[in-house]
Amino acid sequence: MKFLDDHLEEALIVILLAVMSTLIVMQVIMRYVFSASLSWSDEAARYCFVWMTYLGVAYGVKHSAHVNVTAAIDLFPERLHPWFRMLAICLIGVFASLVVWEGWFLVEKLLRFGQKSSSLGIPMAWVYMAPVVGFALVLVRLGQKLRVEIIALRTDEDTNDKNGGAS
Repeated sequence: MKFLDDHLEEALIVILLAVMSTLIVMQVIMRYVFSASLSWSDEAARYCFVWMTYLGVAYGVKHSAHVNVTAAIDLFPERLHPWFRMLAICLIGVFASLVVWEGWFLVEKLLRFGQKSSSLGIPMAWVYMAPVVGFALVLVRLGQKLRVEIIALRTDEDTNDKNGGAS
């Protein structure tokens, strides 16, 4: 379970990147060596890229690799910084929740209509499931980050209480 927690996104991204790269190389070889092309490989590579993108969002959240603007937060005292980080986590969580919520309704609609992709013939709901899954993973990672922030804040408060309130 710890392996999944530590490496889920990166393992899936690596697999999708390998599949996408293989498909692109196959298509190049088919076109320039055999003067033929695969009708489905471009579409499959595109869908791998879409899934990699949304899994990459979760991976970025997990490693705090997204752009942070700290100039405004740095104007406040250090003791308030954890509160601003928790506020940011909650705001990002609201956005991720909206993406999951609305994305699910779109996927549900696509499942009802039965729309299929043009070359592969797979249900388009699978493709549109990428933001739902990606942002659901973002919510999981944000929950983990919020838990760490709360524990750190409590630990800091306990340390201050033991030291007579000195920071």
